[in-house]
Amino acid sequence: MIRLTIPKEPYWIDLPHDVRVFVRPLTTAVYEAARARGWRMARAIAAEHADLKAAGADITGLPDLSDEDALAGLSQMLFAQGLARSAITKWEGVLDADDQPAESTDSAIAELMQLPRMAESFVVQYTETHEAVIAEGNVSRPAPNGTSAAGLTTAGAVAETATAPMTATPP
Repeated sequence: MIRLTIPKEPYWIDLPHDVRVFVRPLTTAVYEAARARGWRMARAIAAEHADLKAAGADITGLPDLSDEDALAGLSQMLFAQGLARSAITKWEGVLDADDQPAESTDSAIAELMQLPRMAESFVVQYTETHEAVIAEGNVSRPAPNGTSAAGLTTAGAVAETATAPMTATPP
């Protein structure tokens, strides 16, 4: 059984440092598009990074994107940025360089999502209702990477059975 309690109207989310964002309701299509776009962009950036390195370009200060953890981190940041750009329509508590209220443009939203606490808080709060509905409807939900490795073990231990070796009988 599943209870459909997903917001259908825009609403406010409170983020750290007295920042509030007004968001459109989350849909599966928006969520999955942001996730796919994040991975696609991260892989493209990693390939470009490898090409620059192979060409002898100075890549000092750039993360080593051949490292799976660095690539996953970049993908998660790009996911948060894509999700936020799709969701946020306005905000409060964000100032520009002149201490004036900043406009919620795509580039400003992406910049806000570069701040780890902001990105984490936004993604958790924005997706929590969606995640709760999924969890309520499917208690054995697979891990995010598509395997069940992170799932709980529900089967008991199996006793080992001894078998006699097979012997061939002559024809």
